[in-house]
Amino acid sequence: MKKKERFIKLRDELKRYNKEYYNSNPSIEDSKYDDLKKKYDYLLLKNPELNKFDNLGIGTTPSSKFEKFKHYEPMLSLSNSFNLNDSEDFFEKATNYLKKQNSNYIFYVDCKIDGVSLSLIYKNNKLFKAVTRGDGLIGEEITENVLGIIGIPKVLKDCQSDLIEIRGEVFFFRSDFEKLNKQFEKKNQFSNPRNAASGSLRQINSKITKDRPLRFIPHGYGKFSNDKEFFNFEEFLGFCKKNDFDQTGYAKKYSNLKSIYNYVSEIEKKRSSINFDIDGMVIKINDLDLQKMLGSTNKFPRWAIAAKFSSEEALTQVEKIELQIGRTGAITPVARLKPINIGGVIVSNATLHNFDEIIRKDIRIDDFVWIKRAGDVIPYVSKVEIERRKKSSKKFVTPKKCLCGSKIIKIKNEAVQRCSAGKSLCKYQNLETFKHFVSKKAMNIDGLGEKLIEKFISLKLISNKLDIYRLENHKDKIIKIEGFGEKSFLNLIRSINKSKTTTLSKYLFSLGLRYLGENNSELISLYFKNKTRFKNFIQSKKLKEELENIDGLGEKAISSFISYFSDKINIDESFEILDIIKIKEIEDDKMSLNKSILFTGTLQKMSRDRAKELAKKKGYKIASNVSKNLDILVFGEKSGSKLKKAKDLKINILNEKDFLNLIN
Repeated sequence: MKKKERFIKLRDELKRYNKEYYNSNPSIEDSKYDDLKKKYDYLLLKNPELNKFDNLGIGTTPSSKFEKFKHYEPMLSLSNSFNLNDSEDFFEKATNYLKKQNSNYIFYVDCKIDGVSLSLIYKNNKLFKAVTRGDGLIGEEITENVLGIIGIPKVLKDCQSDLIEIRGEVFFFRSDFEKLNKQFEKKNQFSNPRNAASGSLRQINSKITKDRPLRFIPHGYGKFSNDKEFFNFEEFLGFCKKNDFDQTGYAKKYSNLKSIYNYVSEIEKKRSSINFDIDGMVIKINDLDLQKMLGSTNKFPRWAIAAKFSSEEALTQVEKIELQIGRTGAITPVARLKPINIGGVIVSNATLHNFDEIIRKDIRIDDFVWIKRAGDVIPYVSKVEIERRKKSSKKFVTPKKCLCGSKIIKIKNEAVQRCSAGKSLCKYQNLETFKHFVSKKAMNIDGLGEKLIEKFISLKLISNKLDIYRLENHKDKIIKIEGFGEKSFLNLIRSINKSKTTTLSKYLFSLGLRYLGENNSELISLYFKNKTRFKNFIQSKKLKEELENIDGLGEKAISSFISYFSDKINIDESFEILDIIKIKEIEDDKMSLNKSILFTGTLQKMSRDRAKELAKKKGYKIASNVSKNLDILVFGEKSGSKLKKAKDLKINILNEKDFLNLIN
């Protein structure tokens, strides 16, 4: 629970900064933003159970300052690895996904440049578009800005594809960055080369970009029309060389991960002598066919991983210890530090995890402490420098009250402590609930940020989620808010009205229920399909039975869901919102309309996860147990009681070959 609440708090904080950060008006330093984002990625890596709460997405919504362009294929991020075991586990999962007997892969490893991702699109061998990552699906078209970047050819001289996407990093050499910074007053200087690259690349005035010595090195590809252009990553690098793209000079081929990690260690030792910033190495399966078979999750490819460099430590002082209150009342203590540079990032905050951790390490205000960024990502206090402690130093006293004034309680078997008040009584929980409801992967109400929500609450314009859809009735009060005129009001109402067309999964996620993250919301929505069927089942006596039949939905999520909708106030509010909004109905394949399918035993040609994925794409509901409501059972080797029960109930039974024929 401790980790979950800390993660959700961090996620919501990042959402608040994302739009500011990527549109060049940040309210925090770039280095602090980077630190928060890396901390977020590290928590996801080390705690897979948090994936269901991950709705941050990739990048952010493209700026309205630039034309938008939909990527031909999504521009994904990379999963991170912090040691050999992490990478072995990652590629073992790839082996299991492919249903291979062994993992004799050929790998390619190269530097992970700490720059800004860019996709170059060539049509008929001429540069057609240059597009930023954006949110991974839609980016910003900045073609004019890249024409002067070193390492970007305007024409390809050896390419068979009518259309090809070359993806890579835009960055500065360290020496060029230092020269660039000297042109500005100290207060206007960039904090590091990556932020300088980001700020330079997305200038409205393309001349500014062209005047700066930016560079580009490819690291991959998106769509290419001729499937014989190259068959593996090694050939891709050869393609890049023939077409005058720059390369790192550090790419190597290996057949085992142990050798790769020896090489990663070698590069880490010399990273300071390399003339561009790198924060790790990227390990890729070389074969393109294997890459296509493995595919990706909604965020990461299954065939590549970033091997991050090891952690660094620095000594600084604790200035104060503050509390952060999460949406469900979880209280996380945070150390505010004298800013310190760790691995090129300025760190001013460190997690203290929970009050027991503070007591165990005896962390006190004014203490000198060693701050470690585990895996180059998350800052935390590794130890206290006792010898430098003042004699007048006092032990930290665990607070008994939340910032709202309510009593702090500790629930049995939970490390985290919580505010005893609910969201209706604790203004901090209430604020986090609203922030979650309007967030991008929930109802996606752009422009309704934390400060505006706080203002609306103080003016008593909103006290529940439904009130957001009534803000149009308060125009006279809203346009009088400082810095908020008629145009801002109309933009807000337009955004609210736009949010009324959404999906059932986004609506469910917006409720902010414990254990009901993006994945579980999607599972429930795929099962119920539309809001009419959903509303009917919410009031049905068979609700628990229906939820238990949803494959992958755990007991805690079911319990949380039922508990929420057992409250009449919650049902009334939810139904009123559902009546206002338009839910996009999930369309079924006619063949699979409303049909459920269950897999049992060991399949030979694919993993069960892969089979489920294929079935979902065809519109089947994935069941978790055999009942009279089950339509199809697919069995493999060593099928047990489920197969026998299905035969007894006269359910349609298919073997793996029959299943493949069915979906094809």
